[in-house]
Amino acid sequence: MSQNAIALDVKHLCARFASPNGQIHAVTDVTMQVRRGETLALVGESGSGKSVTSLSLMRLLDERAQLAGEAWVHADGAPSVDLLALDEKQMLKMRGNRISMVFQEPMTSLNPVQRIGKQVEEALTIHGMGKRGETQERAIALLGKVGISDPRSRARQYPHQLSGGMRQRVMIAIALACEPSVLIADEPTTALDVTIQAQILHLIRNLQRDGGMAVVFITHDMGVVAQIADRVAVMYGGQIVETAPTETLFAAPKHPYTKALLDSIPRPSEGATMRGIPGQIEAIVGAPTGCRFANRCPRVEARCRIEVPEESRVDAVHSVRCHFWEKA
Repeated sequence: MSQNAIALDVKHLCARFASPNGQIHAVTDVTMQVRRGETLALVGESGSGKSVTSLSLMRLLDERAQLAGEAWVHADGAPSVDLLALDEKQMLKMRGNRISMVFQEPMTSLNPVQRIGKQVEEALTIHGMGKRGETQERAIALLGKVGISDPRSRARQYPHQLSGGMRQRVMIAIALACEPSVLIADEPTTALDVTIQAQILHLIRNLQRDGGMAVVFITHDMGVVAQIADRVAVMYGGQIVETAPTETLFAAPKHPYTKALLDSIPRPSEGATMRGIPGQIEAIVGAPTGCRFANRCPRVEARCRIEVPEESRVDAVHSVRCHFWEKA
């Protein structure tokens, strides 16, 4: 598998949930590709569909969720697999092996009554990555690889004995135990202070370069995006509204929502004010009509409220869903 090969290929992903008022369209027609060694940042406000997208790919949503589309994972020496076509038994073999996930709050993800080393070992044992003695040593090596000092001693400790940054490193060690081709990181630095956050971002980047993983990095922090992402996919109302290389997106955004997100970044200049985005994301109940951002868009026109915008190509690597993007 070449460094430029596609590792994750998502096509027309949809996730719907039943409600007393009708079907809620949490994610609609999400299409994205992530190449080996690349980091795609999935950004947007809370409620934009980022986490539902990641949980759909990991098949961790409630069984009542209705999923549609395709999500292909490609890896060296193994057949390509559509995650959305697998039953739960088949998905157990994929989850943590071909595709892994790091969650936002490690204290709720780690078992509080099991030693750290055992939890890393478990990830190896489930996927048949060696016998007991081998997995124990490999777990200690993984803890060292993610920057935990004195890993042999730390392996005997419990989660509450570690700092937030250390616990997040343990979660990364578990996620990378089986050397997945795709890693989803769902806001893994939100609960950490700025110094530890920088260390975790640096760690993920270095581990990615060593293993050639494709990384989907979910965040609402555009400052983090600038540090870690190669490309950015902006989500709003369960749909990707703009995709571009990071530098292009920051320099020349085309969607009004992307512009509003960038305008909301705090700037440390004298007299600078932080701008918010008026209104809030509305749940899409029933078949969507019009542009999802119409109720908050400063450039809204009548067409926006009745016609769903198709994806338009700004150029070969930049796409946008907006009727009037050329006026940007």
